[in-house]
Amino acid sequence: MKFFTYDDPDERLTDQAAPLLRPALREFSEAQLDSLHSFVAELRFAPGARIVSIGEDCPSLFIIVSGSVRIAAKKEEKAANDERASVVLGEGEVFGISSFLDGEASAISAEACDGSELLVLRRSSLDQLAAWQPALAIALLHDLATYASRRLRALDAAC
Repeated sequence: MKFFTYDDPDERLTDQAAPLLRPALREFSEAQLDSLHSFVAELRFAPGARIVSIGEDCPSLFIIVSGSVRIAAKKEEKAANDERASVVLGEGEVFGISSFLDGEASAISAEACDGSELLVLRRSSLDQLAAWQPALAIALLHDLATYASRRLRALDAAC
């Protein structure tokens, strides 16, 4: 089982009722999982609330705990004629990966579709986590890389 939600043909999630963070890091102790919680912020957004804008300096990883979020790669007025300009992500999915990893301005905008709860891991918090709990930080980055790879493969297959 994985930290983030993605299809893995070799491993299927079997415990859908487990908390979001629990399935992924099953080899870690409760104390280590608690320490991960101390590095993330829990944020709630009302329907229609802007989470991040294109061009914004926001080196953060967003994990959707509940609700859904519309991700757009173009400004809204241009997106109306382009079906591939936006996508809706749901529980367990992640966004902000590029800005989180490279520290550059956001290439996407994100807006809550309905009442949404997110976990936010800032890049600076990952640095602190890596210094205090390196095994946990490595596991998180490994799972993030797997998640990103699965999304890229799905995009390649769709083209």
